[in-house]
Order: sequence, then structure tokens, then C-alpha cells
Amino acid sequence: MVQLLDRAADAQLRRPGETRTTRVVDGLSDAAVVLFAAWTAVYHAGLLLRAPTWALLLAWLAAAGALAALCAAGREWWDGGPLRRERARPAAPRPSRPLAVVAVAAGAAAGTCAGLHPSGVPWWCTWVAGTVGVSAAAAFLLLRGRDGNGNGDGEHGAREHADEDAGAEPVRRGTPLALLTGAGFAVASLFIVNSDGDDAYFVSRSVATAATGEIPLKDVIFTPGTADEIAGEPPIASIEVLAGALARVFGVPAASLLWYLVLPAAVFLAVWALWRLVRAWAPRRAALCFAVAAAYLLLSGTSPASLGSFHLLRMWQGKAMLVSVLVPLLFVYLTRWAERRSRRDLALLAAAGIAGVGLTSSAAFVVPLVAGAAAVPLVAAGRVRTGLAACAAAAYPIAAGLAVMLFNDDTSVAGRVHDAPSAYGWVLLQGALGVLAGCALWLSPWTARRGAPALIAAGVAAVVTALALPGVLDAAADLSGAGQVLWRTMWAVPAPVLIGLLAAVRIPAARPGLARVAAAVPAAALAVALAAGGVPVWSASNGSVVAARPSWKVSGKAVWTAREVAALAGPGGLVLMPSAVMRAVPLLTVDTHAVNPNGHYLRSLPVPRGFIDDRRVLTAAVRRPWGDKPPAAEVRAALERTGVDVACAWRRDERGLELLRAAGYGGTRRIGPLNCLVPPGR
Repeated sequence: MVQLLDRAADAQLRRPGETRTTRVVDGLSDAAVVLFAAWTAVYHAGLLLRAPTWALLLAWLAAAGALAALCAAGREWWDGGPLRRERARPAAPRPSRPLAVVAVAAGAAAGTCAGLHPSGVPWWCTWVAGTVGVSAAAAFLLLRGRDGNGNGDGEHGAREHADEDAGAEPVRRGTPLALLTGAGFAVASLFIVNSDGDDAYFVSRSVATAATGEIPLKDVIFTPGTADEIAGEPPIASIEVLAGALARVFGVPAASLLWYLVLPAAVFLAVWALWRLVRAWAPRRAALCFAVAAAYLLLSGTSPASLGSFHLLRMWQGKAMLVSVLVPLLFVYLTRWAERRSRRDLALLAAAGIAGVGLTSSAAFVVPLVAGAAAVPLVAAGRVRTGLAACAAAAYPIAAGLAVMLFNDDTSVAGRVHDAPSAYGWVLLQGALGVLAGCALWLSPWTARRGAPALIAAGVAAVVTALALPGVLDAAADLSGAGQVLWRTMWAVPAPVLIGLLAAVRIPAARPGLARVAAAVPAAALAVALAAGGVPVWSASNGSVVAARPSWKVSGKAVWTAREVAALAGPGGLVLMPSAVMRAVPLLTVDTHAVNPNGHYLRSLPVPRGFIDDRRVLTAAVRRPWGDKPPAAEVRAALERTGVDVACAWRRDERGLELLRAAGYGGTRRIGPLNCLVPPGR
């Protein structure tokens, strides 16, 4: 295995079929990672220095110029490799075919059991079969890497390069397909509206940065910075501040910049990252594998946490960029590092780790899982230095996570802790798509290209198998306090690519003339499975609406109503409205605040209990016309303590309006679907 990968490193750094356009877009995506990593490092320095955003932008530009000069001056040095040849391990007997049969059978069983767990299949079947499958696959791959003559992968070396040469033309054809798909996804993202309550936090940070020119270090959702930061949301992510700083420079609303510029750009990068990983891992028919992977993303709308829902629906959020852009690129960089070991690849690994922290605090555990999925198999294969160096991607995320735990009193995240079955079902789905994702995962050591891709795929399967063991996620939740978000550990699985690789499975043909028909069978079967078990991410059942024109990712009526009510309250005002409208206020302004734009963040706010209880009472008073209402005395007292300047309820909510009138509010004004009242003397 070691000698095989050395031969790959000695070859040209360009794989067959890569056109000039391919290399240019690859370079642009790498540059985006490096530039954002530089911004994140500058931002973290700004956290310590309390620097204004204009100073951070200037420092970022200077850092970008220095990096560009460094890369241009030492291009050959950066591309040189391998850095160090590693000794081949002693020869071992070739693995037996029964070992492969056991691995494939157990992997298929694990994937089937995982997908059908909600239908009553015991979860222990998943981790038992997964353990058997991963163990057998690892043993086979490690033994196959050293034939009896110590010649790396034996006869496979020539076969692998022949496969690459044969696939060069499909790769060339796949590049225009990837570009068109990326452009199509980017345009579609402008029209699909799928509101997300977390925007009360993420977008409000950009809005606050654009308004003040400062890093928002304290709460800006419920208070004008008088409350400390929300528990479990340390301000280590830099993407929201970058968007806000740029919006301030260009004089545009932060939400508009996020939804009209950042979103389509990130979606295009995500599609290209998908294509890059397919090119790196697919043994053949890369364009077909990519098409299946893209179709899976479009049809995985059966869960709000699916990988498709975190793709073109939500790519303005840093966590969506992590799972859809950075995780595939990390696997690309890890594969290139394992095969070439150039300084450029190692630098990109480190930059990707820094960039991950800038996207979301979840990178503190997602990126190490991805890096570990590559490092452990490489070490097991005897490539100790290469495996340990791959951990460069995890260094910054781990350091950032430790810093957060050391310098923050409360890092716990409130909410439900998902166990392994629910985490799997939420991200990798259930039923037909869950079975498909599971089989693609545990069979990936056999469907990925031989060599480093197969080893890394086996590592990914091993990571998920370990997470599936009873008590693992519970123990991690107890240690970290982040149990509510540990379902994101499943983001370490590049499921769209793994499912796409199934399209390249070879079906034996009885006659040469039937070879083309046999080659199309896996892709056709995958298309049928996706169509039968999938739901379009733009469907109403997934909470989406297709707008007639590019739109903000929140109801237009809610935005207009919230803006009018905020204007009525004026700067420094506090407004109460039904939740569906109130959630839009932090997306518009930090001068006026809403009583409760997001209940999850309210209960995580480090304030006296009475502050939270009062806002919950007021929210319940105007939430909907039907259902229970709090007592009038509680509503009156809560209104007095909070100092609400404008209180609104649905026009048909007579009971809610009567509660407001009983508290002394009057002067009814009709604003959209609401009747709004003001306190006496206003």
C-alpha cells in the first residue's frame, strides 16, 4: 500500500481528465478556504483586542496579500512531494475472498438495519453487523495493501491507473455537468424559502455587526447587549461577522447580502466540492456518480436535518457551509495528502481546520472526526507519519474547543439529546433513503477507488460504527455539555458521494454487447429508489415555499409587518407580536427588540429566571387565537416588568387583544394581519 501510494505521488499532480477549467475552479475553491481561514485567524485576534471590523478587514486584506505573495514565490516548493517516503511494511499473505464476502454481507446488513430501525429492527443489529463489516473490510484492505512480494498493491497498481485513464473522458464531460449543476442549484437557492428559527441568532449577529461596526460579544437578540452571550453559543464563528462587516462596507442590509450573495456563492462551492470528492474517490464513471449524488441532495427532503436540507435551503448559515462545503473538501485534501504528501496539501488541511472553526463551533468535534477517519487507517496501514500529519486539520478545532471550555462558564446547549438511532435517522434518514445511505456507508470501502480513498472510507464507516455503540453519544454529551448538537457527528459521513459511488459498481455481463446495459443498471436502480423514497427539498412537506422571485428566507408578509411594528416602537423599543412575525425582528434591526423571537435561545439566555418567565407568559398571550391563555393578572404584571412599547395580536384573536386591553394598552392600530396596542401615555 505504501509503495502504491508513493507511485501515485511520483506521477503528475494532475489526474487524467482534468481540464484547465477544472483546475481553475479547483484553485478558486482552495483559495476561498485559505482566505476564510485567514479571516478567521484575524477575527480571533480581534476577539482578544476588541478591534472594530474596519480594522479586521484591513488586517485580512494585508494577510491575503502576504499569502498570495508567499504562494507565488514558492510555488514549486509548495507543490513538491512527497515530503518523506515511508518504508513499506513487511510482506503479508494476500487476503482470502471469504473475508471480502463477510465484509460485504455484514456491511449490507448494517445499512439495512440502520435504515429500518424505525420500523422495529433492533439497533444492536446495526452496530454488531457494522463492527463485523468494518473489521473484515479493514483486515482485507490492510492485507491487500501488501502482496507477497512487497510490491504495494501487486497487480492492482497497473489496473488502478488503467481505470483512471479510461475514466479521463467521462471526467472531462463531468466538469460542464458540475458547473451547470452548481449554477442551477445556486439560482434555485434564491427562490426557495425555508425559514429557520436559528436565524434569530445567526443573521442577527450579521445585522448587529453591520449596524455597529463591532463584534457582537453579548446578546443582541433580546437585549441591546445588556445580557451576556447565549449559553452554548460562544462567539468563535467568524462567518456572521464577516458578512456583517462587508454589508456595512457596501451599505446593504446584512440579510440581503447573506441571502442574495453569500447563499448562491456557497451553494455553488458546495456543488463543486461534491464534484471534487467524486473525482477523487470514484473508480470510474465519475459524471454518473456525481449525477446520482446531486439527485440524492435534491430528494432528501424527508427530514429538516437531512444533508439536502442543509444544502441549497440553508447555506447562509455557517453550520450548513461546514457540512456541505468544508467536509467534502476536507476529504479531498486528506485523500490528496495521503497520495501525494505535498506541502500544499498539508497547508490546505490546516487551513480547512481553521476555516471550520470560523463557520461553526460544531467544527470542534466534526472536523476531528473527519481527520480521525483518515488518520487512523493510515497509521494502521503503516503510514504513521502521514496519518499523524493528517491530524493537522484537527489541531485548530480542538484548540478552539478547549479554549471555549476554559474561558466560558457555561458551554452546555439546552435541548434534547439525540441517541445514535435518532441521530442517524435525522441526518441519514429512514426507510428507503436510510437503507441506501447505510449500505453506501458500510460498503464504501468496496465502492471507493482503491488505495487512500478506500482506506478513508473504511475509516468513516468505523467512526459511525463507534458512534452507534450504546452509550457513546451519551458519554460524549456528559463530557462536553453539547448533547443537543451531537447529532451533527453524522456530518462526518459524505453520504451523497458514497451513494453516488454505488452507481459505479460493476455488474458482470454475459456478453460484451451487454456491458453498457449492465453498467447502467446500478444508476437506474438508485434513481428508482430515490424517486420512490425521496421527497424534494423544495416541497411543502419539508417546510419550503417556492417564491416567484429571489426572496429573503422568511415570509415577506412577516418582514413587512415586523418592520412596521418596529418603526412604531422606535429605537430602543420592545415589541410583542405572535411568534411567526416576532421572529423576523432580529433579521431587520438591533435598535428595536422583540419579546421572544426564538424560545430556544430565550431559555439559554444567562438572565434571571423572571426575565424568561415574563416573556414566555407574553408569548403565550398572543401566540394564537385558540388554546389556553395565561391569566390577565400575569399578563399585566409581565407587561409592566418588561416595558413593552407595542403589543400586537392577530386581528381575530379577541381573547389575546382583551388581555392587552385589561393591562391598560389601547389606541388600536391595524398593521397587516395584526392589531397593535400601545401603553397608556404613549
